[in-house]
Amino acid sequence: MTLSTADDALSPAADAAKPRRRLLTSPLALRLAPLLFVALLIAIWQVSVDAFEIPPFLLPSPLAIVTLMYNEWGLIQMHALSTIGSIVSGYFAAVVFALSISALMIRFRVVEAIIMPIFVALQSVPKIAIAPLILVWVGAGMGSKILVVASIAFFPIVINTMAGFKQVDQGLTDVFRSVAANERQTLFMLRLPYAIPYIFAGLRIATTLSVLGAIVAEWLAASNGIGYLVLSGSFNFNTARSFAAVIVLAVIGTVFFTSMSWVERRISWKVDSQTSTNI
Repeated sequence: MTLSTADDALSPAADAAKPRRRLLTSPLALRLAPLLFVALLIAIWQVSVDAFEIPPFLLPSPLAIVTLMYNEWGLIQMHALSTIGSIVSGYFAAVVFALSISALMIRFRVVEAIIMPIFVALQSVPKIAIAPLILVWVGAGMGSKILVVASIAFFPIVINTMAGFKQVDQGLTDVFRSVAANERQTLFMLRLPYAIPYIFAGLRIATTLSVLGAIVAEWLAASNGIGYLVLSGSFNFNTARSFAAVIVLAVIGTVFFTSMSWVERRISWKVDSQTSTNI
């Protein structure tokens, strides 16, 4: 009797807690949680700067950064467009090169045995050490930016594409051989569609690396771009400008990554199958 009475007393409280749990785990709450957390951090930042009277050249307040972004938006927009151009151009150059060399390596295994160790060795070298050589060979300008971005972004695409090509079911490969399909038909009708989820995994990683590559190139030798804006702000003790440039760069990287994820959801068969299964 005592246990049943206790259970009856607890059941209304448990039933009342269920809607709150659903609200906290709802898709809207999960989307708003990061924004609320960032807003809390910004508020703490603003209060701390005002309370401790931190010098603006050391740590500007969020209000000072927003004010500078508003006053210098034309300058920031000009540099942002330059950086976006180098990111997109270098990224697509990396995609074309990575997919082409992967198709060549899966077709001729001797090419993979020769080239892949070179790629691994180059990837092990910090790109900040290779970028000056690229600037010497190509010269300062858009060409060097594209080459630096491509040299940093291509490796994860190659690795994931090769993994996808090699994960093709052997039974499907035997079926293609049984109908006398040539290597080109096998590549475009079997290996490439099967490897799409792996390719997009590499493409998403390459989006962040391409942003890094553009900034590295602009730090070394450039008269425009977000990387140049960060350095100019630091040299002139205009820390608010450097923070504004970093914020714009974070927005560019986030939009680029989100856009690639959106394209993946529209194309990749693996995402579609998972979505249908969850539904």
